[in-house]
Amino acid sequence: MKLSLSVLFAFLCCFLSAQTVTITMKWDGYREVSVKDSIIKAPYFTNDAYDFDKIPILVYSKATDNLLKATNYTWEPITPADLYDVNPADIPQEIGTPPAYNTTRIQTLKREENTYFRLKTVDIEEVDPPAGIPLFIGTNDNPLRSGTFYKIKVDRSGVFKITSKFLRDNGINPATVDPRNLRIYGNGGGMLPEYSKDTRYAALQENAIEVIGEADGKWDEADYALFYAQGPHLYRPVRTENRSDISAHWQNIYDDYAYYFISFDKGRGKRIAVKEVAVPSEKISVYDAYQFIDEEKNNPMQVGRRWVGDTFVGNKTVGFKTDAAPVDGTVQVRARVAALNAKNARVSFAVNGTANSTLVLFDKYSFNNYNREVNNINTTGINVELNADTAPNPSARIFFDYVEIEYRQPLTFNGSQMNFRNLSIAPGDGQIYGFRLSNASGVERLWDVSDVTNVSARTTTGTANLDFAYRNNLAYLRNEFVAFRTSTAYEPSFVGKIENQDLSSLSGIDYLVITVPEMMSEAKRLTDYHKKANGFNTAIVDHNKIYNEFSSGAKDITAIRDFVKHLKEKGNLRYVLVLGDTSYDYKNRVANNSSNVVPACHSEESVDYESSYVTDDFYGMLYMKNPRVDLNIPDIPVGRLPAATVNEAKILIDKTLAYYAALPGQSSPFGEWRMRLNFVVDDDKDGGSPFHELVNSNIATNFETSDSDKKEYYVKKLYLDAFPAENTAGGQRFPQVNDGIKTAMNNSLFIYYFGHGGVNGWAQERVLTVNDIKEFNNFNAAFTHLPVVSTITCEFTLWDVPSVYSAGEMLMKLPKGGPPTMITSSRALPVSYGRNFNSFFMGEIFRLYGNDFHTLGDAFLQAKKNYGPSGDFYNNLKVNYLGDPAMKLSRPEELIRIDEAPTKVRALDKVTIKGRVLNRGGATTDANFNGKLTVVIYDKYVEKKTLNNDGDLGAMTFTEEGNAIVRTSAEVVNGEFTAEFYVPKDINFADGTGRLLLYADNFRDTKAARKFDVYANRTIEVGGINPDGINDNTPPTVKLFMNNTNFADGGITNSNPALLACVTDDTGINATGSGVGHDITAVLDGEVVNTYVLNDFYSSGDDYGCSASNLAGYQKGTVYFPMSNLKPGAHQLTFKIWDINNNSATQTLNFVVRDDSSSQLSINRLLNWPNPFTNKTYIQFEHNCGDTLDANVQIFTITGKLVKSFSSVVTSEPFLEGFRTNRFAIGWDGLDDYGAPVGKGTYIYKVFVRGRDQERCKGSATQIEKMVILK
Repeated sequence: MKLSLSVLFAFLCCFLSAQTVTITMKWDGYREVSVKDSIIKAPYFTNDAYDFDKIPILVYSKATDNLLKATNYTWEPITPADLYDVNPADIPQEIGTPPAYNTTRIQTLKREENTYFRLKTVDIEEVDPPAGIPLFIGTNDNPLRSGTFYKIKVDRSGVFKITSKFLRDNGINPATVDPRNLRIYGNGGGMLPEYSKDTRYAALQENAIEVIGEADGKWDEADYALFYAQGPHLYRPVRTENRSDISAHWQNIYDDYAYYFISFDKGRGKRIAVKEVAVPSEKISVYDAYQFIDEEKNNPMQVGRRWVGDTFVGNKTVGFKTDAAPVDGTVQVRARVAALNAKNARVSFAVNGTANSTLVLFDKYSFNNYNREVNNINTTGINVELNADTAPNPSARIFFDYVEIEYRQPLTFNGSQMNFRNLSIAPGDGQIYGFRLSNASGVERLWDVSDVTNVSARTTTGTANLDFAYRNNLAYLRNEFVAFRTSTAYEPSFVGKIENQDLSSLSGIDYLVITVPEMMSEAKRLTDYHKKANGFNTAIVDHNKIYNEFSSGAKDITAIRDFVKHLKEKGNLRYVLVLGDTSYDYKNRVANNSSNVVPACHSEESVDYESSYVTDDFYGMLYMKNPRVDLNIPDIPVGRLPAATVNEAKILIDKTLAYYAALPGQSSPFGEWRMRLNFVVDDDKDGGSPFHELVNSNIATNFETSDSDKKEYYVKKLYLDAFPAENTAGGQRFPQVNDGIKTAMNNSLFIYYFGHGGVNGWAQERVLTVNDIKEFNNFNAAFTHLPVVSTITCEFTLWDVPSVYSAGEMLMKLPKGGPPTMITSSRALPVSYGRNFNSFFMGEIFRLYGNDFHTLGDAFLQAKKNYGPSGDFYNNLKVNYLGDPAMKLSRPEELIRIDEAPTKVRALDKVTIKGRVLNRGGATTDANFNGKLTVVIYDKYVEKKTLNNDGDLGAMTFTEEGNAIVRTSAEVVNGEFTAEFYVPKDINFADGTGRLLLYADNFRDTKAARKFDVYANRTIEVGGINPDGINDNTPPTVKLFMNNTNFADGGITNSNPALLACVTDDTGINATGSGVGHDITAVLDGEVVNTYVLNDFYSSGDDYGCSASNLAGYQKGTVYFPMSNLKPGAHQLTFKIWDINNNSATQTLNFVVRDDSSSQLSINRLLNWPNPFTNKTYIQFEHNCGDTLDANVQIFTITGKLVKSFSSVVTSEPFLEGFRTNRFAIGWDGLDDYGAPVGKGTYIYKVFVRGRDQERCKGSATQIEKMVILK
């Protein structure tokens, strides 16, 4: 074997040109750091760029085009006390930081068995990037675009055979096949390299194969094809290491098979050629062998990509059989076990009976490595013995993970199929290496399979020794050979015929949706919107087809990333949306893994919610600067709508389109409520300043400075500590905050939460719970108020664990409400991250560009980029974008011009405001604008204080804009409006500066080509009372309904109805909420303690079917309040409202809630009209079935004689269209069964109703009533 002088020369040149910095650690006691919800002490050093990620991290950064490589570590031992509060289980056993661009993160603690060390010195070298290694290899043509293809799969590496029987068994007639045209395509097995700068195939490659008997152009019975296939798992692949795992094998975490494609109709195929290389005098006569057993059965913590085998107690022996005793008796053994709740338990390791290591385990879930070179192994059996000693801790659970062995063998043919290689040969050194294979007389084929797509043969001689050579030219491949007898070839498995595809030819795409076929129709609704509204070129792609072209048919998330990169470079791809849920289980090993629709990127760390992540950011990491995923920031925004079913996809797309005012048949998504923002902040500080101080400062920066460009927004500050706390048996509660969040969900553009949380809701005080979420009802046919929700908390939206339905996922998928988009945390976030990221996040989300917001996807990505230099990339991946990344926070255009308005308003003043809606140029009136104008006057800013409920936060003084003292409306006709109203008596009489907001939209104008909204905003003085102001004693008038104005008192509703109040008053309604006891309220069933405050649900003018055309806008209005989860049975609701002179009116409404848990059909309020009648009457009834009904009507005389029987098909929408049949659905003309008129008098009629779909509406229902005929 020759020494590679070129490699040595390259190394010396690199060494001479490298710039090296030696860092000497300056350890200095400890510092307090935030870990999840607590503060711990951690070893501290004063070197620049200290970071903490389970252990102290040294961050070294330098702007350079070279790689930064950490080398020459030196260590010093420390005692357990020197760890302070660091968990020993979190300290790595192996240290190795791969070279990285710009920034490298160096672990500063390590352990060797039960001894701990801290870093003493380390060298940082600047290393030239690898030269001469191409990014893409092979042809770039996509063969799948035409021809007939069949997909096959293999579960191991080796030589495979396609026979006549194989073809027949899988529906291919060999008689129709010309074997010369057989082609096999595939790029080998194993996972793609995640690092975007590693080498990969440019497209699906044709493989060189051998076909026996092809010369005659017929596939005879004895003919067969041989090809080499690389299996799903790899050993020491040539790629940049980005794992913390010590193993040399790369277990495929996505798929247990490698895939290939065969075709017969694309012309002559590629064949294996003999490639002889002159054999040097020195020959290699041993080879490197390996074996491994890696079990993937369990993921105890249900996070991350590390799976383990079964638990064991006592002895577990993993046995391997070798062809010969290892050369020199040396075996490298690597193993890993996982331990859960295993403090003081031990695992010892022995090889062939010789013990050589014991690991003491830890309390928390941890992975524990064993890595030893074992000597004096002189047998062909290698037994790795593990012993789990749980006597010190019987509750400990020890999981087997893997064992691998690497050893050297004599290069002697085994008589079957034999793979071999020499791992000491560095790829690409340009040298020629000679090999001698002994016992070779039985070798029928010897193939060089180093390049699996270009296999070449060596001549076999039939002699005892077979000499051959290998030219080591390719730096991206390791040498690999196979010697075999053809009879030992394996048979592949058949997958099926596939259709043609050509994703590679896509170009110029702006907006990409990745989904599954069954959800494509839902995706198309969204892409159709973006085509029309934004002019996007769009594509909807099945992720399985991405695998076919970009990962040789195997599931692999890197294929999706590479496809996204391909589209970015063939156009200007701007946004990626994944439509489909995901699971931590890529391979469907857990039961009910229905959420495994489209995979996401999971962390290698798999021990808990704090150290793991799930993210789609990886799909946007097109030009990685570091091999590790968690040290990169994406280049384009990626969002996900996590639908597990087609129905969930419909719900999520419906809400998204409704937000855009693009859902057919929807109610208006516009309204002045879109000018309101809500910020909910926990009452904690976790070692720093109180959370509300941090958020309040950011709110002030964005909205409250004198030069703020967003003063038109009303900001509600729901700081927990600003409200009185109530002590309950379950702990402290803030019911006013709970109510505030419920109101915000119905009447807010944006809801933000900062604080502690988890899968069940927000805050220890439970200000948002699963039960609260179930009650949200902000999206239905009559009400479309959809806020964007963002959280900086812990795993509130855990969305990748099928067995856990987190509160955040429930909120996102809620059919009758919730948000269309969430920017939310799916894992535990340290408080330090929340503190540091908060200002970047709010700064970008609310940054205006030309009086409009950026898309949320762009803003969120920019916030991550701005925060990126901190080095805390890892926690960035725990905050996920669930929604359409091209969505913007809805913002009206500033196109209202006020022509006449007072500079000051007083209580009881009558006010007139006149103005116009302008065209986009702002110069002329938009005569085509017709719609509703809302006028809001906000009272003066008020000073408030937090209450220091717990005694440890202090009192913070803050300001908040006053309540709306006026909320009225007028009509905009041909772009012009005049609004008149009275100012309520309930205002703060002190003089000060308030705010006048005008808002208008044209949603209800059926002739409008574009639905949009506009606004104007200015200050106005507020204070005093008009001594000559209007004074009346007449209370408002009220009409109450459920859902709509067809409802009759005592009618049926479902459990999620909406209260509708149509109100009028000559002077106007008081909806200010400023006067004590003067709120608009509703009380259900007399439970005054649970009074609903409805001020924010009042809107003036005609709406929801309420109409009083003879009154001005300020004299009429509606209260529309969605209710949820009402108990089945009879209810009474009491409603109270006040006018501007504080005259009140009270009204009650009775209704019956049917049991949603039962689908038993019921009907109610049977009637006929007119009654009495002369010529014709119509029969109606209410019912609880949303399906088609068959109704049979029987009419009897008062003595019981049947005079008429007839049937009708009844269709209606019982809870959206008046809860009854159509008024004219069932008619009777007064004739009997024989066509003769019946006599006048009283008749009994009986209605029998049955649902056609007995799954939806079970059984039948009957009611009886009387009618009178006059003739």
